[in-house]
Amino acid sequence: MKHRGNKTYRFYKALVIVVTFGLLLIPGYALAHISDIMSDPTPHHPAYIQSRDDLKTVVIPPRSSPYHLNPLSTMNLDIAELIQQVDESLILGYLENLTSFGPRLSGTIACNLSAQYLYETFQGMGLEVRYHNYTDYTVSGRNVEATLPGTGSDNIFIICGHYDSVASSPGADDDGSGVAAVLAAAEVMRNYEFFHTIRFVAFSGEEQGLVGSSHYAEDAYAANETIIAVLNADMIGFAPLPSDGTKGKIFENEASEWIVQYSQAVSQNYWDYIGIELTPQGETWGSDHYSFWQYGYDAVFYHEHNFNDYYHSANDTINHMNLSYSSRFTRLILATLAEMALQPRPVLEISSISGGLGITTQVRNVGELNASDVNISISLTGGLLGLYDMSSITGVDLLAPLESTQHKAIPFRIGTIEIEVAAWASNADQVTKHATGFLLGPLVLRLVVTP
Repeated sequence: MKHRGNKTYRFYKALVIVVTFGLLLIPGYALAHISDIMSDPTPHHPAYIQSRDDLKTVVIPPRSSPYHLNPLSTMNLDIAELIQQVDESLILGYLENLTSFGPRLSGTIACNLSAQYLYETFQGMGLEVRYHNYTDYTVSGRNVEATLPGTGSDNIFIICGHYDSVASSPGADDDGSGVAAVLAAAEVMRNYEFFHTIRFVAFSGEEQGLVGSSHYAEDAYAANETIIAVLNADMIGFAPLPSDGTKGKIFENEASEWIVQYSQAVSQNYWDYIGIELTPQGETWGSDHYSFWQYGYDAVFYHEHNFNDYYHSANDTINHMNLSYSSRFTRLILATLAEMALQPRPVLEISSISGGLGITTQVRNVGELNASDVNISISLTGGLLGLYDMSSITGVDLLAPLESTQHKAIPFRIGTIEIEVAAWASNADQVTKHATGFLLGPLVLRLVVTP
């Protein structure tokens, strides 16, 4: 009896240890997921995933942007005139149209009809428009992209929001407010010219884990597109108290802090028309800007100050929104986008061509932006009997504002020569100068630059 009792005692002791360990382990596992959400500076996150670990992980080399911004209000477009065209009635019209489809869960008929509405609305504005289709193991869908081409640059600036919602919600604020901002920006900006290309993008699949924006950013990265800044608007329409209506949040990573500073300057410069003070919040993975961070692009996330009480519910309706706040927040994002997209390109100048031992030319960036992938060529023709034909080219990856670079070519011939020097960059127009001289072996004599 004593022997069997010891065995029974040991069995129950072991059982108690296993059960106790299990009870400790399970809450710990759950808390690990909860803490990942709670450590984020905002409760905003895709509805159908549990944590950042559920998102696609991307590892790419760091990307450096060659873009430098000018001070505000140096361009010839009246930004105040531009943003005053955004008012409550414009925002309300887009919200009513979008929410009329009901809940817009990605993959449903309502979501597809919303995409068609967005496509046709952009098309009616006279913009270049396309569907960006994606297929994912989670959900398949399509983003809607409209483009306003720049007049002098292939650099791209994006304003975006997500048009899908959760299954139980009409998604007026989440994220009808952001999509209304995208549509309003397109409606106003289409009537003006900008140096750089602007894209107006509405994503689906956000609530399933930023699926649409992830595929979009991945494709942009694969195409080596020069996306300079992404302005993501997600929930910018809830302000139940008067004090809420003068504040806004902006989320950024370290690389995107320049956008925050620029947007804050815009807010202050046009305060009478905007009246919203932005407060930086740091990093968050909970909206479509995060997809662009994953692929090395600079992006920020604009968000209301007071988090919506009706988030992801059937009561996320227009009557729970503050349309004055939503329209002024839209003005802030629009003004930031317009100021950025108006910035001019780098300007290359051939500052000198000299002779002596060979031909030396100096090229200077007299613009206010970095010039990328700069190339300089020196071509010579002529010589004795006119048979000489020589070309030499060199390049530098980056030429900062007010910096210069040199290129030297050493020919070997006799006779009168014609000289052509050209310089160009991936983001700057080509400039050309001509000269004449007399070639005696490697020496270039009597060099004269022609007007």
